[in-house]
Amino acid sequence: MHPVTSISILGPHAQRFVERHASARVVAVFSRSLHLESDGDFICIGGPGIGRGPLNVELDHAGWMRLAAAVPPAGASVSIAQGAFRIGGLTLDTACAELWRPAPWPSAAGREGVLQSLQRVRHVAGEQAPVDGLARTVLGMAGGQHSAFQRVARPRVERLRAWVAARPSAAAGVRPPVDLLGLGPGLTPSGDDLLCGMLVALHAVGETDVADALYAEIARAAPTSTSPISGAFLRAAAEGLGCEPLHAAIAAILEGQSEALAGRIEALGRIGHTSGWDALAGALLVLQAFGTTDGHSAGVARACISE
Repeated sequence: MHPVTSISILGPHAQRFVERHASARVVAVFSRSLHLESDGDFICIGGPGIGRGPLNVELDHAGWMRLAAAVPPAGASVSIAQGAFRIGGLTLDTACAELWRPAPWPSAAGREGVLQSLQRVRHVAGEQAPVDGLARTVLGMAGGQHSAFQRVARPRVERLRAWVAARPSAAAGVRPPVDLLGLGPGLTPSGDDLLCGMLVALHAVGETDVADALYAEIARAAPTSTSPISGAFLRAAAEGLGCEPLHAAIAAILEGQSEALAGRIEALGRIGHTSGWDALAGALLVLQAFGTTDGHSAGVARACISE
């Protein structure tokens, strides 16, 4: 009889994983989490430190300690039946898990409120954004001495910025540039994290058609441009689903909550080496384009801001 540990919180893609698959394999093991894969779907299992997100399966601290002490190596098989994982000599049960879903997107504040929030983000980024990653490049804060990564990334960022700023191009069938895909090291490269942030933010401002156009191009390029696990995060983002801190930061910008931003950005910045900041950078590309431009109504942010 396997000892049973109850899962605390389950993301929507993690719930689908449990419902769709009878087995999986361990594909990566880290100090605070592990990843499972089955037929191209992925989930991340960890303790409270991993946070809430679409692919995440969160255990309480004691449950994670039990799993971490017995976790099998990468390549090991995991069985799934009746809403439970059997892994490392333990049964992880989803029966009492809370299903996490992000809060509905708020209505945007007036134009000035959003502009003040974006300026506040810039101030916080000047103090906290890592020198690597893409946040400083997006905000034009990379400085005079550009690294090789920044020299490659900058023109790609600017092409993507131009595409999303020229909103009619999406409706006209102009294909978005997605050559940031796969750019950078790590489990989820910086370019992929930026694209995730863009997709989530496009949903936040009601521009689902633009998000669909962007993701269609990402999906075409992903099999040869990035890793399968990064592709899983991009699929979730295409549905408007990112990690909870990203949703919180975008919501604060839209609502003009300048004073709340520092704490929300700090929480987002703790994700990965630069992943949180890179996702925020992608969101900023969208919010700068849709949230601060006067003109005809074209989404939640512009409908409320174009006063």
